[in-house]
Formats: sequence, structure tokens, C-alpha cells
Amino acid sequence: MDQTGVHLVPADARTFESIGSKDVKVIGGEDKRQITACIGSSLNGDLLPMQLIFTGTTSKCLPAATPSSQSARVHLTHTDNHWSSQETMQQWVREVLQPYIERQRVEFNLAHSPHVVLVLDVWSVHKSKEFITFLSENFPRVHLVFVPANCTSRLQVADVVLQRPFKHGIKKEFNEWAAQIITEQINSDAPLGLNSDLGMKKIKPLALQWCVTSWTSINNEKGRELIKVGWIKCCTQFFDVLDRAKRVEAVEEAQQGKIDFKHIPQEDESAAAVSEESNSEDDNKDVLDVMQERKYGERKSTRKRTRTIKFGGGVNPAQIDCGAESGEDSEADGMCN
Repeated sequence: MDQTGVHLVPADARTFESIGSKDVKVIGGEDKRQITACIGSSLNGDLLPMQLIFTGTTSKCLPAATPSSQSARVHLTHTDNHWSSQETMQQWVREVLQPYIERQRVEFNLAHSPHVVLVLDVWSVHKSKEFITFLSENFPRVHLVFVPANCTSRLQVADVVLQRPFKHGIKKEFNEWAAQIITEQINSDAPLGLNSDLGMKKIKPLALQWCVTSWTSINNEKGRELIKVGWIKCCTQFFDVLDRAKRVEAVEEAQQGKIDFKHIPQEDESAAAVSEESNSEDDNKDVLDVMQERKYGERKSTRKRTRTIKFGGGVNPAQIDCGAESGEDSEADGMCN
């Protein structure tokens, strides 16, 4: 599982301008309003339901659940800055992970809840004593494994194969929605613009639907094969957890004390840059002026920029060979990222 920021208005860095123009300004690039999406998958190619975190101090900040979001089992919650927190992580385990584990237990007719390996990055909340204690006391069959710091672009499935198509789908939905509004305005000779449609009261339900639509579009056979390839790239190419001989060897080494199941890395994942989104819960005041020119100047964040690796560790979803075979006993085991 991994958290990723989703812009409520996914403005692009490109725009249209006359050929030869020397000064091209991007409109709408100043909108920093975001929500956080917690996305995850399992080793056998399942997409776990999303958790969406909105900005606010009460449940009144949340958009109303819809039939499609309920069908997709989306969990809606909030924090004062939309960032994932200790509370929302515990909610994710209770409301997303544990129900999925129970559905797997029923589907495969298991007598007991299976042991599950939960792969997380080394963010401070994930490896905190409070969260580890919460798991050990309430979900002792969920075992944590941490992706080393600065390795998520190569070793975390959500980064490698899920985030790019998910965000692309959201942007596609937004563009189609915006194009429809502009088309209607042109046909009715109404003033052109999206200002009145980008207030929080209107944009939150739309953002929920865009997330659901994008997530659902990945939840098919092609998406399952993509996820399986991601797990091969991030996990099983290094150590095939579905290989019975290796699993027996690992159990023997564990009994001999050669493997530390409770290892917690000392390093922390780099903190995300502080967002500049509005935290207002006033749905009528928080409206973006899309005609405001994008401002250029000094960066406000002191976080060091790193080079983005395209397609997360070299995986291009459009060029993936999905002919990988799974090992035996895969139905009885669980790994979630």
C-alpha cells in the first residue's frame, strides 16, 4: 500500500498558444487543493479498495457516498491537512485490509484468517511504535515488511505500476468533464469559464467519482496482469515467495534465529514538500480563479529535488509481457502493497 496526492483540479503543465510565441503562460497551475489516495494491491493481482482522505476537521467535509463508491468499497475519511495519519492508517487496516483478508478467507475456504505480509515504505507513521503495537495487539497475523528508504520507485508496487495509470485516468475524466462544460457554454453563447464549477461543494463529489472511475478501469484482467508483473519486478524476481523450497528454507532459518521478522529500518522516507492547498472547509469561499496566471519565482520548499524515474523502475505498462507464471500455493498466502 502507498499514499499518493491527487489534485482536485488536475491542471496540466501544457497549454495552447500561437506558434512562435515567446511568452507562454499556463493557466490554472496555482491550484494546490488535494486529497490523498491510499492505493494497494495483492500478490495475486487484486486491487484493494481505495481510502480517500479529504481536508477537514469533521465528517461534514466529506462528499456523500455514491452507489459506485459504495460498490467499489471506497473508504472516505479526513484529516486537518488531508495527509495520511496514525488514525487514518489504523482505519485503513480496519476498513480496507481486514475486510479484504476476510473475503479471501471465505473465497478459499480457509479455517483461519491467513497470515499476510503488508509491504510499506519507511514513513514515520508506518514504523512508529504506536502503529506496530496496534497491529500486534489487534491483527497479529499481519506482518510488516518495509521498503528501504529511497527505493520505493523500484521496490513498491503502487509506485511502479499503479499510480501512473490511476492519475492518468483521473486527468482524463477531468478533461472530459471540462470539455463538456465548455461545449455547452459555446452552444448556448454563455460566457466561457469554469470558475463557478470549481468550488469545493461541486468539485469534491466530482473528484470522488473520477477516482472511482479511474480505479475501476484498472480493475480488470489486464490490470491484474499488470499488477502481477509489478510484483515480479518489485519482489519475486529477488526472492520468489511462491517457491516452496525457498519458503521451507526461510522457515528453517527463522527457527534458527537467522531472520529478524521485527526489523525496523532506522532511515526515514523523505518527507513530502509542504503543500499549498487551501484547507478551508467553506465550500462557497474555496473557488479557484482559473484565469489567474501561473506565478514563477523562487521555490518555497527546501526539499531537494530528485530525478523522476519514468514508469517506476523501468516498467512501461504499455510494453509489459504478461506471460509470467505464478507458483504453487499462491491462493493460501497473502502479500499486500
